[in-house]
Amino acid sequence: MAQIKNMVALTLFALILSSCSNASESGDIFGRWVMTEVVYDDGSVNQLEAGNFVDINADTITEVIKGFGNRQYPYTRQDKVLTLTTDDEQITWQILSEATHHLEVATPIGKYKLTRGAEQSPANHQKGVGDN
Repeated sequence: MAQIKNMVALTLFALILSSCSNASESGDIFGRWVMTEVVYDDGSVNQLEAGNFVDINADTITEVIKGFGNRQYPYTRQDKVLTLTTDDEQITWQILSEATHHLEVATPIGKYKLTRGAEQSPANHQKGVGDN
């Protein structure tokens, strides 16, 4: 009987840890990220001017790039892989590094280097507040 209680307790503990881990992972990249540069496969770097950003919400990613307009994609996340869906194809973004104020993502275009201030972190980001 004691073994069954231990198994149930361990199972519940594992479930709790798993759901806490998934909850923190799902919202940690939400918010508006300023695109500071793109590093291309050949090593060249495009330093971007103000006004280029990526907005990540629970179910969509919006890229706003001067000269190219706005592009919004539904996406799913599996660990460090974001799968964006366009009309007839899926695009993979690989999270290379993430922190509260810095995010690097490998995309088919190149490596996006993104930053955000404290006012744009998940705890302070509300849809429509502070968005331009």
